[in-house]
Amino acid sequence: MRFRYCLYLFAFCWIVSLSSCKTTSVVPIRVYDPPEVKFPDSTYHITLVNRLYFPIAKESYNKRIKNRIDSLVINNIAQNKLFEGIKDALYSFELIDTVTIVQKSRELKDSLNFDIELKPMSWDTIGAISDRNSSNVVISLDGLIIKSLYSSEPAISLGTDINLLFSRICKLKIYLSALFRMYDPEKKHLMEKYCYSDTIFWESTGITTLTALRNLPSKKDAISEAAYWSGFYYGERLIPQWQEVDRFYFISGHPYLREAAILANEEKWLDAAKIWKALAYRPDNKIASRAALNMALVSEMHDNLDAALNWAKKSYSLDKKESVEQYIKVLQERIRLYKKHVWTKEEVKND
Repeated sequence: MRFRYCLYLFAFCWIVSLSSCKTTSVVPIRVYDPPEVKFPDSTYHITLVNRLYFPIAKESYNKRIKNRIDSLVINNIAQNKLFEGIKDALYSFELIDTVTIVQKSRELKDSLNFDIELKPMSWDTIGAISDRNSSNVVISLDGLIIKSLYSSEPAISLGTDINLLFSRICKLKIYLSALFRMYDPEKKHLMEKYCYSDTIFWESTGITTLTALRNLPSKKDAISEAAYWSGFYYGERLIPQWQEVDRFYFISGHPYLREAAILANEEKWLDAAKIWKALAYRPDNKIASRAALNMALVSEMHDNLDAALNWAKKSYSLDKKESVEQYIKVLQERIRLYKKHVWTKEEVKND
């Protein structure tokens, strides 16, 4: 979820918590969180292209460059795990039919440096990859930096066990930064250039530094796991998510509000909405405002965000409550994200 949306949501929930003791009730609802990138309409097949794979010839494996080759082996493993994580994330979205992984040998074969950024692929290359795999979207890995760091510090003990006074805490941190480019082959459009960064760490305790280090995963295993989850979290950016959030509605102030609250408690929301809609046009502004806010909740429950915003604005115009004002900001941000990141049939026709 985006930072500004989180800020609105936090303020909204905090204000609601102050007033929810008597006049309101809180209900969890599932809301749609759109992906951060707008896929072309009817995207069913995605091709992932690894442009950093470095083939290693057996005859190259000698003592002089053994450590460098070992790094290449680990880097190749990390690339595979990274794509495995992306693939698993994409397959969690039912509209993605096929995810194909294409391994391309590294183009800069004369360099063993990892901190490079490859130039974008040509449209001829992208088109060939797309045609060969019948893909609607092509995502390429154009840069990857992996760093590991071991650290050790004394454990803090307030007890009387003398052994604990000399015990150590060791940490292994894996820093991973991956550069991705995403292409729409049909429109020859660079949809996104995105650098995903993450740090994952492990911690263990031992009587000595050596025993604490032995309890940590191997560098190879740690990098593999870090790469998989980095890929998975990057892939989650590309698909819609459903999340549970808290919303509030008014339950008192008028006999009909209490009657509707009973129906809502029984999850008969549409029946409750009939009562709230009638109350929303009563001459008593305070009651009408509460009923309008409740109508906004029902509208949002049914993913009708424009109607929810209109009802929330009506509520605020009748009784300017800060909690309703924050709810309006939450809805406005949801609508902004939805329009930015979700394709509609009308948009496709007008392209």
